[in-house]
Amino acid sequence: MTTRTEPVNATGLGRLNGKAALVTGGGSGIGEASARLFAVEGAKVVVADLNIEAAKRVASQINDEGGVAEAFHLDVLNEDSCVEAVDSTVDRFGSLDVLVNSAGVGYRNMPDISYEERWDLVIGVNLKGTVMMARSVSEQMKEQGNGSIVNIASIRGLVGYPAFITDGFNPYPHSKGGVVNATRDMAVGLARSGVRVNAVCPAFTVTEMTRGTRENQEMYEKVVALHPIGRFAEPIEIARAILFLASDEASFVTGACLVIDGGFTAQ
Repeated sequence: MTTRTEPVNATGLGRLNGKAALVTGGGSGIGEASARLFAVEGAKVVVADLNIEAAKRVASQINDEGGVAEAFHLDVLNEDSCVEAVDSTVDRFGSLDVLVNSAGVGYRNMPDISYEERWDLVIGVNLKGTVMMARSVSEQMKEQGNGSIVNIASIRGLVGYPAFITDGFNPYPHSKGGVVNATRDMAVGLARSGVRVNAVCPAFTVTEMTRGTRENQEMYEKVVALHPIGRFAEPIEIARAILFLASDEASFVTGACLVIDGGFTAQ
């Protein structure tokens, strides 16, 4: 199963012309798809990731295809690193108009550490990291008088895992539920400053995080059956929704958590 992305030399509508975007977790998955799509739509993109080699690969591909991108080594658990990412983007491109908080980790693909350590890491990266980056970028956006923050939540922030998957103590839905409500709270707090904050809530998507599920045929079939559309999402399908929320087309949208789940939560 391959991941579809948009080539930067594809024909875009210029929905992000003149804007600078910072995409965390931009080295793979939904973050990569968003960075590439944003470049198609005219944005100058900072591809930020803890895996700097992955970030460099994506940025290099964007530049080779006619876009404008730079890589940045980012640790969302480190406040100084978050602030430096913002400052670096502004120094390079003159503004920071869009933040996509795509950095995230799952529970099952963790190293062999204790439950408490896994819980702290998942909550840390997915929830604390999202809030830290949003807080770091908010001052710049408030100074500009505008900006758009798009957080990557999950349907797991809205509903729990099916019983055949969870024992009730997987921190991933705990973290994504936090992202959903943090999005709403930040949206209210920043609205009068001209800064919009929204989230997307994808169902199972073809990323590295779901590789284990996709490689287990029995589990894969059971999970696919939960999606009325009958398949997992592709990262580009999530990125297109992120693009809408990031763009001026969503100028009256804030505090929204857009569900993109192939009908999963409609049942």
